[in-house]
Amino acid sequence: MAVYFLSGVLITLVLCASVRWWIQSLLNQERLFLDDAKGYFLITCIVVGFLVSAGFFWAGQIIGYDQAEETSQAMGLAILLDVMVALLSLIWGLVSLKEPEQY
Repeated sequence: MAVYFLSGVLITLVLCASVRWWIQSLLNQERLFLDDAKGYFLITCIVVGFLVSAGFFWAGQIIGYDQAEETSQAMGLAILLDVMVALLSLIWGLVSLKEPEQY
């Protein structure tokens, strides 16, 4: 069950961080404006949180975590934790995205 928790959190964190890195590189190349980048990052983090949570809900049902009361509650907690990690990475990304300086 611990692997179930940690793998969902890790996948969500890696996906959101890699999208933030990619968007920051587009900002540095001046191919994207800051307001647009923040909007794209917002949508991407919400979609990543939803898709990873849905995928782990499906995986939990395949594994059989929904059959017992203890693992069923832990499966719900893991899904909420995935969404929370997506929202925390959203906050971090929105604060840390910067435009390059104009001279």
